[in-house]
Amino acid sequence: MGRSRLGRAVPLTVAAAVAYLPLIFSSPGKVGADTKTYLYLDPSRLLAEASSMWDSDVALGTVTHQTIGYLWPMGPFYWLAEALGSPDWLAQRLWLGSILFAAAAGVRCLLKTLDWRGGGLLVAMLAYELSPYVLHYSARISVVLLPWAGLPWMIALTVKAARRGGWRYPAWFALVVVTVGSVNATALVLVGLAPVLWLVHAAGIERSVPVSRALGAALRIAVTSAAVSLWWIAGLVIQGAYSLPVTRYTETYEVVADAATGPEVFRGLGYWFFYGNDKFGQWIEPSVEYTQGVWLHFLSFGLVVFALLGAALVRWRHRSYFVLLMVVGGLVAIASHPFDDPSALGSMFKEFTETDAGLALRSTPRALPMLVLAVAVFLGMIANAVQRRWPSPGRFLAVLICVAVVLNNPAMWRIRMIEEHLHRDEAIPEYWHEAITSLDESGREGRVMEVPGSDFASYRWGNTVDPITPGLLDRGYLARELVPFGSAPSAALLTAFDRRFQEDSLDLDSVVPVAQLMSVDDLVHRADLSFERFRTPRPAALADDLARTPGLAPGVGFGAPEPNVAGPEQTMLDEVFLGIDPNLPDPAPVTVHQVPNALEIVRLRPLEGSSVIAGDAEGIVDVAGAELLDLSRPIWFAADLVADDELRATVLAEPSHIVITDTNARRARRWGTLRENVGAVERAGEVPLVDDPTDNRLGVFAALDQRSDLDAEDSRTVAVQQGDFTVQASAYGNPVTYTNDDRAFYAVDGDLDTAWVVAAFAEARGEFLVFDFESETAISELTFVQPLEEANRHITEVEIRADGAVLGRFALGPQSHQPSGQTVEFRRHAMHSTDERAF
Repeated sequence: MGRSRLGRAVPLTVAAAVAYLPLIFSSPGKVGADTKTYLYLDPSRLLAEASSMWDSDVALGTVTHQTIGYLWPMGPFYWLAEALGSPDWLAQRLWLGSILFAAAAGVRCLLKTLDWRGGGLLVAMLAYELSPYVLHYSARISVVLLPWAGLPWMIALTVKAARRGGWRYPAWFALVVVTVGSVNATALVLVGLAPVLWLVHAAGIERSVPVSRALGAALRIAVTSAAVSLWWIAGLVIQGAYSLPVTRYTETYEVVADAATGPEVFRGLGYWFFYGNDKFGQWIEPSVEYTQGVWLHFLSFGLVVFALLGAALVRWRHRSYFVLLMVVGGLVAIASHPFDDPSALGSMFKEFTETDAGLALRSTPRALPMLVLAVAVFLGMIANAVQRRWPSPGRFLAVLICVAVVLNNPAMWRIRMIEEHLHRDEAIPEYWHEAITSLDESGREGRVMEVPGSDFASYRWGNTVDPITPGLLDRGYLARELVPFGSAPSAALLTAFDRRFQEDSLDLDSVVPVAQLMSVDDLVHRADLSFERFRTPRPAALADDLARTPGLAPGVGFGAPEPNVAGPEQTMLDEVFLGIDPNLPDPAPVTVHQVPNALEIVRLRPLEGSSVIAGDAEGIVDVAGAELLDLSRPIWFAADLVADDELRATVLAEPSHIVITDTNARRARRWGTLRENVGAVERAGEVPLVDDPTDNRLGVFAALDQRSDLDAEDSRTVAVQQGDFTVQASAYGNPVTYTNDDRAFYAVDGDLDTAWVVAAFAEARGEFLVFDFESETAISELTFVQPLEEANRHITEVEIRADGAVLGRFALGPQSHQPSGQTVEFRRHAMHSTDERAF
């Protein structure tokens, strides 16, 4: 009996060793930028504040985003680690190792529940535990792996609940749900399909469970799971009702779908973040091996093919369920790929993602655990079948598969699970602690604002993704990040202010008034950012600007001034570098400037003499730069007054200070970077020719947009194209930023120094211009001049259409690269509308 127990313990022992040891020996002392920096900086503070859905100290006040989910289990885990004195880096390794081990133990529990017999158990456990799927999230958002780890447990408990009845196993199921699903509902919903599929399969196909018992188990599971999850479900409901629609300002569904190719999905990959990169290199370094390593291609695809072979040849009572799991998991993960031409099923999901609820489920590759689990079980099933018939060769095959599974995850066996560009040292630099202590003990109660904004917090001393200051500071905090939080008006103001820093268009006269308006008592220059990573302002130049800013107190530096030098990935020896005075002194890593006379966060103002700005948040910054921002007056936007009859009558009953600006422009807005992210001003009523999922405009004047009896265009700045026709393009510039000097108008302005330019960094085929004529116009020829500067590609062929008819398709040759251009002739046609398409 002792040997039997020892034999049963071997798979768990091996799974534990594989889960923990490679992680513990990966970059000891380095803290990865995983999930939430504040879990490591001060977990007690995070837990104390997580239950509140309102945070007045961030983003001028915001409804928190998923923070409530850290109340269990991740927050308590790190709180306990800190209480026990564990270093943060070790706590991280134990956290991720525990997830991996829980996944392997879940496979063991599931297969034992399904009356598994044979030695393939360890094969299945390791194949699931070490799936490449883990690498999608382990370095950056390991909390998303919780539903993956919980999947086999949920299926096992569903089987037991259906077979044995009662409330015991539904209650255990609910505890698993509340443990793995509190932070990311999308991943939970997608893997939650698997237990549903089991009940359908068992009652409708396998007929091993009566329909009534399956329905009863489903009802009990639903009731218990909902009951214990109400706390975080309520948080999601509140967040959805009162916060910005954050999903619209992060990755688009097109980005997700483009990466979810069939081959990648079937080897456990296909999530867009895995393939991403920036100036420092790949976000997930193993992606290079998976996309360029020939041997790894053969191995990763070979394992899946081998598993499919087992599914086809080996008989097992529950084989059809796992085939179903593989098919459904794969189809859901692939969803709408290819995005431009999806299947009928993919088209339905693509349309669903146009709603906020559908967009929240856009990360379809999070359904992959179902497929990964099926592949792991099939590998174990093959090992079992061979071992039953030929014991010695079977054991050898099992060992061989285990070795292949380990080799299929090179980050683990090479002991490189911590990403080089996503970590920092255990200790935060002392100058940051000194600066934050000084800010907390200053006696000032207003907000602290950090400049410049940054896509994510990447410091010269390490990458934390989240800025460290709000995790250590006891005062209100403000800084621009890639994803906007707060309300639409407050996000618009912060964006308008910081954009001037990013694009070097800052009017120094606007700094203090805008900071005072936002109740900022202290302006902090963080000069230790890795500025080249996100192209943020150069530290010395920005320090000089702040030193020359009227009304801003001289800076108090923390840390020894030293050069902040870019490289070696990007040296940034460019025109900006050459334009900076080389004699400017290097700033301290952190410099605090006091802002005098900042407004109180909560304040009252009389209505008499209100300021009315015809514009938006951009107008506030412009007005401040013109020294016309009177902070003693209440400030209103004209569009708000148009939308609210009672408010307009009240405000305009008193003498008002009215300022007219050309802001509140009708233009597109992207959120993939902090600069060049607003499009060209559009014509009134202009409708995009092609849907652009990256264009997500802040609803600053939502009340006006909801008034059907008012024309919102009357309150916006719009463009007017003069002449006999208007021109519009399918796109311009590039897919990341808006380069407004490339817009369609420049194709017809008669100036050879300007041009319509499109599809930088992207495929240019199929882009087009559309001309709309005011009256019927006869045309029989067009002259094309391509940009005259050197380029690495040109348009080679155009197609001309008029009023739906194709007039011709023409090759463009060397003559189109000359100032005189290339003229193409076609049948004379009287037209109202024409379009030209590039091929």
